Parts: sequence; structure tokens; C-alpha cells
Amino acid sequence: MPALCIANANAAEQIVRHRNPAHMTEPWAREFAEVIEIPANAQLLVLSGVGPTVANASALPDTAASYGDTATQTRSVLGQIERILQDRGYRMGDIVSMQALIVADPATGEPDFTGFSSAYKQYFGTDKQPNVPVRTRAEVLRLVPPGWLVEVTVMASRVPSRRPQ
Repeated sequence: MPALCIANANAAEQIVRHRNPAHMTEPWAREFAEVIEIPANAQLLVLSGVGPTVANASALPDTAASYGDTATQTRSVLGQIERILQDRGYRMGDIVSMQALIVADPATGEPDFTGFSSAYKQYFGTDKQPNVPVRTRAEVLRLVPPGWLVEVTVMASRVPSRRPQ
């Protein structure tokens, strides 16, 4: 019985990710978790919204053309988030929550959720990095900096490793 108690205690100290149920058959439903349980002993890192960097310096400043399409902007944003996390000892797989604000692409008048997902899937749910966060994507009328089509806020969490005393 003591071994069972130790095993349960160790499990209670881990972050547990629950994927979306199998009856959700839409392809996008595999891109995020339904629920993530974070134990009391976990560390939490909360980032402010991150927007894209200029992708085309020769384009008119403060336009979508200067920052790129939704997929380009999403890759820029996620790359910046990855660097911010690494600077603090976290990894992309530690992200437990994501909120993505997406503006309609001026070329189509519609938000490019497919472009967002194509860039997102390079960072999450891969063989190299299988974790996915809980996630909200929302269309917004505009973001404060002109030309931004994407802004992402994340929370990352990790359980400190145990060291023998």
C-alpha cells in the first residue's frame, strides 16, 4: 500500500493535460487540450500579449504588408514567445494556456484561422514537442499597432524537479 500512496503523490505533483474527447472530429480539435490540471507546487509564468516583428522592411510601415500575412505573423509571434520562455528557463511545451487575437486579413476581409493553425502546428502537437495548451482564438476588429493581424498571450507552467537532499 505505501508504494501506491507514493505513486499517487507523485502523479498529483505533475501537470496533467486532457485532450479533447474523441467525438470532436474537427481537425482543429486536436490542436488544443480540453482541460489542463496544474498542481499547487507548479511554477507559473504569465506573458503579456506578443505581436509580430516587421517581416518586410521595404513595405509601407505599420501595414499588414510590413508584418506579413497571418501565418507569417503567427510564426514571428511564436518565435518571440519561444525566446522569451527560453530566457526564463521554460520551453514551448510548458505553455498551458494561449489566447490568440486575430484580425481579418485585409486581402480577404476574413480572419485567416487556417494560416494561424498552419504556423501553430509547427510548434505544438509535433513529434518533437507533443504538448498542446488550452487555447482560445478570437477575431477582433483591430489590434493597437496598425498592421498587426495576430497577438498572442500565453501562460506557461512547470513543476520544479526534485533534487535529493
